[in-house]
Amino acid sequence: MANRKKSPQKGSQSVKWSRTRYTGVRYWESETRKHRGRPDKCYVIRYKNQGRSFSETIGWQSEGITQEYCSTLRGQITSNIKTGQGFHSLQEKRNLETAKKRAEKSEAVTLGTAFQDFLRTRTLKARTIRDYERSIEIAFKDWKQRRVIDITRDMIARKHKKLRDDAVSNYKKERTDRKKKKDGIAKKDLDQIGNAQANQHMRFLRSLMNFCAGYYEDAEGGPLIKFNPVKRLSETKAWFRVPRKQTVIKEYELPVWFRTVTELKNETVRDYLLFLLFTGSRKEEGLTLEVEQVDLKSRDYTMLDPKNRQPLTLPLPKYLFSVISKRIKNLKGAKYVFPGIGDTGHLVEPKRQVARVINESGVSFTLHDLRRHYITLADSLDLSSFCIKRLVNHSIGSDVTSGYVVSDVERLRGPMQKIEDKILQLAKAKEPGKVVKLKQA
Repeated sequence: MANRKKSPQKGSQSVKWSRTRYTGVRYWESETRKHRGRPDKCYVIRYKNQGRSFSETIGWQSEGITQEYCSTLRGQITSNIKTGQGFHSLQEKRNLETAKKRAEKSEAVTLGTAFQDFLRTRTLKARTIRDYERSIEIAFKDWKQRRVIDITRDMIARKHKKLRDDAVSNYKKERTDRKKKKDGIAKKDLDQIGNAQANQHMRFLRSLMNFCAGYYEDAEGGPLIKFNPVKRLSETKAWFRVPRKQTVIKEYELPVWFRTVTELKNETVRDYLLFLLFTGSRKEEGLTLEVEQVDLKSRDYTMLDPKNRQPLTLPLPKYLFSVISKRIKNLKGAKYVFPGIGDTGHLVEPKRQVARVINESGVSFTLHDLRRHYITLADSLDLSSFCIKRLVNHSIGSDVTSGYVVSDVERLRGPMQKIEDKILQLAKAKEPGKVVKLKQA
């Protein structure tokens, strides 16, 4: 394709121009470049646009450029200038053709290809990548070869319902295969599992389609996908309702639970559960905590890459400090505070040990229940919402006032110690403070 080039007169040597029988088409001959034994000809067109004269080089005769082609091309440009449509120069023509080719390539992009581009251009956590890969391989495996522009709103609505039904059906089949028909899971709980999984898969697809809208272009340079089809679920209020879990370890359950945990023979799991109890950390933050992130002199620890990607240093309250300091001194050079024997080097989710605590204590719980318990207890102590958010590393969001609140480590030490004392008191692991009546004046 011909490009706009500088006029040869601006070079170091003069150029002798020759006219053709076509208006606005001329050429000059090269002294060093030959074509069929004769000097090669370079064709140039001239035209006016809004009173200004323009000269654009088309190309060499040896490249197949002819006078007739140049005249036709010039006629298209001048006609477009008069009508105000199409390309007004060779550069615009080249840009339009490039955009058209790019659009044709974008239109052929499949969901599987888009997912690979998505992973390559985004910075995601390993856990997030695993979840996304699970969605593309389980929920949308039959769509991987489908063009993204062919995914319609109606297809989304039908797929959403099918994902819910398939999730419930598969879970029931697993229970039957394992001969655990009476595992205490009610039908409404199975429905909630299906609802949650279907919503999760569709949230992933919504994110992927948003990426496609921004990453791929149509022939006009606009977004390839002008409307995310997953929005259909929001517009029709078709998202399945999944109530937020409200489960926590109740006050009367805490003593027996705490005693059972502290009596665990597996010291790594024991200390890990205590760490979650006294910090309210997410389970992954505790599992991947490295020894280098703990400062025993300052009595604090740092989460370098938490869920919200905002590094945070928090104090270690007294009881937990004694647990962690003793653990680190006995690790003998291990990288992680809670090491494991797997490929990761750190402890993975201790399902068997959690099940043992549940069986021996009679208290049903999940690791995330410990986080909910911590936040609930902190709220009961009338701590400020800003303080609680910093302690559990929740995003402050768009709250302008909170942006002015500076919470350093020492400022958080008092509230964190207050929470630990309350937990120990409820667990009956520490004598509550005595109440002394003040004499009246």
